[in-house]
Amino acid sequence: MKPSASNGKGNLRLIIGCMENDNSQSDLQSLRSTISGSAWHRLSTLLEFSCTKPEWIFLEIKDGALAGALALVAPSKFNVPVEIVRLHGEPEGGTSALPLFQRAIKKAGLCGTRELYCTISENSADAAIISEAQFRPWRKIVRFESAGPINRAVQPYRSVEVNLFTRAEIIALIENTSEHSRDSQINYYRRRLGTMADANLTLQMMESTNYDPSWWRVALDAGGNTLGIIFPVVAFAVLTVGFIGVIPECRGRNIASFLLAEAWTFIKQQGHVTLSAEADERSVAMHRALTKSQFNPRSQKQEWRLELP
Repeated sequence: MKPSASNGKGNLRLIIGCMENDNSQSDLQSLRSTISGSAWHRLSTLLEFSCTKPEWIFLEIKDGALAGALALVAPSKFNVPVEIVRLHGEPEGGTSALPLFQRAIKKAGLCGTRELYCTISENSADAAIISEAQFRPWRKIVRFESAGPINRAVQPYRSVEVNLFTRAEIIALIENTSEHSRDSQINYYRRRLGTMADANLTLQMMESTNYDPSWWRVALDAGGNTLGIIFPVVAFAVLTVGFIGVIPECRGRNIASFLLAEAWTFIKQQGHVTLSAEADERSVAMHRALTKSQFNPRSQKQEWRLELP
């Protein structure tokens, strides 16, 4: 283990990138024996899907014992880290873990990260540490999960694969379906980048994840007009709805439910048993569509965001 800082007075504190040398396997075993079972399951899954790397895992050792652990995480192996996850450490409501966060943030910047997120439970004591690390509250999200989306209504729609359309057509459809969104993140980037640039960035992000082309669907009416689009992906080692949108003039017609059910018919053929989705707390229409499609709310979280130079 390679220390990046130490304090020889009183308590010993080492902050390290724990897997930057030949001891990575022993470091992992030590970590496994200390952190909670749920935290280890999450970390091992992220490692399995290459969403994190040994050199992205940081430990705080105090008096020879593990006092804190966190990891930088990317949506897939093709991405730079965009999220910081706390794996171990007692939430104290203070900022004693701040140096550990600062070490990870510095590493993220060296990897090319320009925006870093941290998601915690509402009213978590970790908010003090995250705030001290210069993160700012971003948005509240609700995580949903389904064992199989269902579209009970018979609708005059059909779906086709996204790859039947040109890239320009796909970007235009993403741009159109993002209009008047209640998702604060979508609205922020539409204002910051421009609507078409935001749509292009959305497609690039979807393409950088793991997915099967058959999952990506476009909804059409009887005349072949495009109505909506869905991108299920495996991101952060979880099968989730990366993006779903319906053109504004066609909302309220069960098209989102139709797309969820259509995508699921192809997803389940590959052995998947659950599909998750995250929605902005303010996006009531999306909550309604997910609930109608047999998605159940599992948790509510607060996202924090940090801009790196």
